[in-house]
Amino acid sequence: MENIIDLQPHPAPDYPVLAAEKIAAELKSFTGGSKEKAISKFAASELTHYCKQSPKFAEVVYKTRRTLSDCCAGVMKGTGNYVSDIDVYRGIVRAYFPNADVKFLMNIEINGAAPSEEEMAKPPEKPKPKPKPAPKKTAEKASPAKPAPAKPEPKKKPEQPEMIQLTLF
Repeated sequence: MENIIDLQPHPAPDYPVLAAEKIAAELKSFTGGSKEKAISKFAASELTHYCKQSPKFAEVVYKTRRTLSDCCAGVMKGTGNYVSDIDVYRGIVRAYFPNADVKFLMNIEINGAAPSEEEMAKPPEKPKPKPKPAPKKTAEKASPAKPAPAKPEPKKKPEQPEMIQLTLF
């Protein structure tokens, strides 16, 4: 039998597509606790986004034996009842690139005029309590309906919004 050597060039694997498929499959078969499940869809979405931006990142995600479940477990390990967004982003990236870091840039766009002196002097609104189940209605008098509160007038938007930039390292 003769050995046949294929000299035809083979296209490079499309790692962003392969990684996205891997992440989607791992999300469907996700295992983990409630904290891990709470970030699983977000983590899958962000990983897929990163893979589309960087073929190198996608290749590592595709070739890494760890799963999305492992990634989320690593992110949530040692957290209590709270974890910051930046720590979640860092954990997701470091699950695949342990020496990488994430720098966070946030833009705040101020639309509209500043609040009036009256608005700034108002005390904070307290959260509304959950409604209690209504008692069974009887043939007795029903209380009159309360009028709906007046809606505040919409604020006028300035022509150019003011931008504030915040960077976290």
